Amino acid sequence: MQDFLAVIVSFLVIPVFSKRKIPVGIAICICAFIMAVLGGLGIAGFGNAVAATFFNFDKVQQLVVIAEISIIGVLIRKYKIIDKVLEYLSEIINSRRLILMFIPAMPGMLSVPGGAMMSAPLIDQLGEKSNLSKPHRAIINLIFRHISMFIMPYTTGYLLVMSLAPEVSLYKLIGLNSIFVVIYVIIGYYLYVRKVKEDTASPNSFKWENLIGLLKYTAPLYVAVLLNLLLGIPFYIGMLANLLVLFLLHPTKMFPIDAVRAFNLNVLYALIGVYSIQGVIGQMESINTFLTFTFGNPNTVMLGIIAISLFLGTTTGFQPAALGVLLPIIVALPLSENMMLLYCYFTFIWSFIGYFFSPLHLCQLFTCEYMKVSIIDLYKEYWKFFISLSAVVFANYFVVKLLVK
Repeated sequence: MQDFLAVIVSFLVIPVFSKRKIPVGIAICICAFIMAVLGGLGIAGFGNAVAATFFNFDKVQQLVVIAEISIIGVLIRKYKIIDKVLEYLSEIINSRRLILMFIPAMPGMLSVPGGAMMSAPLIDQLGEKSNLSKPHRAIINLIFRHISMFIMPYTTGYLLVMSLAPEVSLYKLIGLNSIFVVIYVIIGYYLYVRKVKEDTASPNSFKWENLIGLLKYTAPLYVAVLLNLLLGIPFYIGMLANLLVLFLLHPTKMFPIDAVRAFNLNVLYALIGVYSIQGVIGQMESINTFLTFTFGNPNTVMLGIIAISLFLGTTTGFQPAALGVLLPIIVALPLSENMMLLYCYFTFIWSFIGYFFSPLHLCQLFTCEYMKVSIIDLYKEYWKFFISLSAVVFANYFVVKLLVK
């Protein structure tokens, strides 16, 4: 019982820290410490969990990737690369609806905390021209900003999968998530974008130079993925190629200094905290016995995935918190390759849903603050999206289960 209370109390402390403006990464690290102390493991148990993070090469790789991504995200903004991307995008796409969807999706590929703030001003301006309500503008910004979380293999969620569940095929998981994200986009479009009126002005004529320009300025986002797919180069090395491309797009003697200044230790705290929580829970025998029993029973495994994923995603406002706890349990089960893929897939989706609708969701907080939208007004419009997504995931479970058997 002590272990369960330690886990529940420590996670419920995170919203308290969030209200006090403590960065979520530091809050998660403190959560891991409190969990270890209340669970009877003490400072030594917490120290063992932290040490296990820094002495594990796979986990260190993921920390390096996160640091590199954060640097790229800052430099792309500093050098106004994202402005060039949006400029070429507007020349290629003539639909106001599609532009509303693409504008938040492009900065979303940077995978930086609170990245929705980059697109919020543009969505707010275009939404005003389209006569969209403030809550609808905020929701559009949030929905389409998170598309990359399902398809970009170097997002934090996928990095955790590679580290904690190497048995699971990353690209098969991305394939399953791609099915979900198509439905996710369709629902978002139908509920919030469909009624936007298109411009009556004559469409722009297609020019190859605009497409080439778009591919050129988005290269810092996808070169590492191509290197991994074609040559198997690890992301922590491939990201260096992304940085090189960024330098070639904006050659300056200040680049090394700018890169050093762009590094932000705060972005690493969250992942260190998640790994520490995973290490602390791994030392709690009663928790592990309960989770193994729950996940080992075919009649309760999905209920366990849904409940724990939603709880951890919602209370932390951070999807990897749920993945860090559940993935090691799933990997330890005597499952076939396909069933392990299925369980990881639904853990990924349900933890995303918990995170996405969490009041602690940073992108939501930043977007609402910029657009002056109250959380209550946002959720009044959000509930339709939540119900639709949940219904789709439940139905998707039975369909995918038939396919992977």
